[in-house]
Amino acid sequence: MSKKVIAIIYEGEKTEKLLLSNLSKHFFMGYAELVPIMFPAGENIYMLWKQLKEDDFETDVIEVVRESSESARKILSNFKRNDFMEIYLFFDYDGHNQNLNKSENGNKVLKEMLDTFSDETNLGKLYINYPMTESIRDITRDDCCYRRCVLEIAELCRYKQIVHEMKDYQDSRKYSVRDWSLFCLTAVKKWNCIVNNRYSVPEREEYLKEEPQRRLFQNQLQKFVLNEKIAIINGFPLFLLEYFKKEFWEQMLGT
Repeated sequence: MSKKVIAIIYEGEKTEKLLLSNLSKHFFMGYAELVPIMFPAGENIYMLWKQLKEDDFETDVIEVVRESSESARKILSNFKRNDFMEIYLFFDYDGHNQNLNKSENGNKVLKEMLDTFSDETNLGKLYINYPMTESIRDITRDDCCYRRCVLEIAELCRYKQIVHEMKDYQDSRKYSVRDWSLFCLTAVKKWNCIVNNRYSVPEREEYLKEEPQRRLFQNQLQKFVLNEKIAIINGFPLFLLEYFKKEFWEQMLGT
């Protein structure tokens, strides 16, 4: 194949698919083919991790996904495992306790998942949306750190309705590069605020050294989740900032 092929494994339905289509159009066209693979209803990335763990992490991720549903088999019918140079997984924190046994601690499992899915060229690299993918819309054009940035966990059941009432960024098919620039700027400032208590753009080298998704989860847990709250932050802009080179970081963040 002439272009790099990247597997994107995610939960959800319409929102993620439209978001990935827009992201692909603006940033990956001509460079790489993104292959979105949705988990079927009643499944999630936890189930994928559990299967891998039962097999001592010797089973191939793509083949496990291929066997997960008819839709996955159809999407992957034209691909061999070696076609995929990279694998990325996107997971909603809101749903991380689905399919867990009562004896299992959801946050402990999620930490193990972040440890497992830490290399995009092997088992895959995991990004978490807090509390869910729809948090990409939880922003206004004059965004700053003084508007809502934390959600009570008791309000999670209402969150989709909350963001649905925010009109600026409802249609992900229409997101522009300028919109993504704002998403990236806001997300990385939020990351720095959650991790380092500074609402500002971190130095790229320092950010990348921090193992961003692990540090984000650790601080979410310690500062917010244990206090029945969740800091709102989306994983897709952080994925972009980490994926591309320094020039992209500077261009998107204006640094």
